[in-house]
Amino acid sequence: MKQIVAISFLVIMTRFAIDAPRDTRTYGVSRSMGTLTTSEISTTEPAKNDGDALIQIEQEWNQALRTHDTTWFEKNLADDFTDINSGNGGLTTKGEDIASLKADKTVYESLELSNLKARVEANAGIVTGTNHLRGHDEQGQSFDVRLSFTDTYIKRHGHWRAWASQHTRVRP
Repeated sequence: MKQIVAISFLVIMTRFAIDAPRDTRTYGVSRSMGTLTTSEISTTEPAKNDGDALIQIEQEWNQALRTHDTTWFEKNLADDFTDINSGNGGLTTKGEDIASLKADKTVYESLELSNLKARVEANAGIVTGTNHLRGHDEQGQSFDVRLSFTDTYIKRHGHWRAWASQHTRVRP
C-alpha cells in the first residue's frame, strides 16, 4: 500500500518565469527518457518554450520523487493541487501528498518517462505520458509499475505549478 501512496505522488513542478502568449502548441518526446540520474537532468539550462519547460518539469519531478525531496514539491505544487490515485481512486491534496512522501520509505531504482506530450495555451498546460517505476518498498517487496498520466499545470505569477494529476496503472 505504501508503494501505491508514493507512486500516486506523480505530479509536475517548475521555476520558469516567462508568461506564455495566448496560443496552443503541442510538444512531444516519443522516445523513453531513460533512467534518470542527477547528471542527466539539467536544471541550469533554460527551456526554449513553455512546452519544453513542462517536459523538463516532468524529469525534475521524477528526480525529486526518487530522492524524496519534499522541499521541491512544497515549492512547485500549487496550493490548491489535487491528485487522483490509480491504486484506490482516492483524491489527495498537496499537503497530504507531501506528508505521505515524508513518511514514505520506498526506494526507487529507476523512473523512466516515455511518450511525453505537452500542450500549452495561455497560462494552462497539460502533459501526458507514461512513467515506468521500479524499486522496492520498506519491507523489501519489489515493484515494477507503468502508469499512464495526465498532469495539469497553471502558470501563476510567472511560474508553472502542478495543479492536478491523474494516473492509471497500465496492466501488462
